[in-house]
Amino acid sequence: MAKAIWEGRECDVLVNTDLEANWSVSILSGEYDPVSLIKRPAAPIVMKLRAKSRWLALDQSLRSLKAQGKISDYTLEPRPAAELAAAEAEKARLAAKKVAGAKAAAEEEDAE
Repeated sequence: MAKAIWEGRECDVLVNTDLEANWSVSILSGEYDPVSLIKRPAAPIVMKLRAKSRWLALDQSLRSLKAQGKISDYTLEPRPAAELAAAEAEKARLAAKKVAGAKAAAEEEDAE
């Protein structure tokens, strides 16, 4: 579970998927709106972004919010091993595709 330090308080971070690779990351203060007549949560910090996975969306948004000065710090669990393995497999697949494309181009030049 991720936590963010916002205005000196440790706050929960909520991640929701919108459509496919669109994500919404919200930092909830745990405070209540002081102006409202009914007891409702104060407005969170919300960031919408595109990412390939939940963890990447969380990492990217927390880094960005810290760089913007909206939060002072954050804690994030390590990236899941299955996700790391999938990313490495995707890199290997793209490298193999690139090599195959280079071989095909070289063969075309030799044929000419």
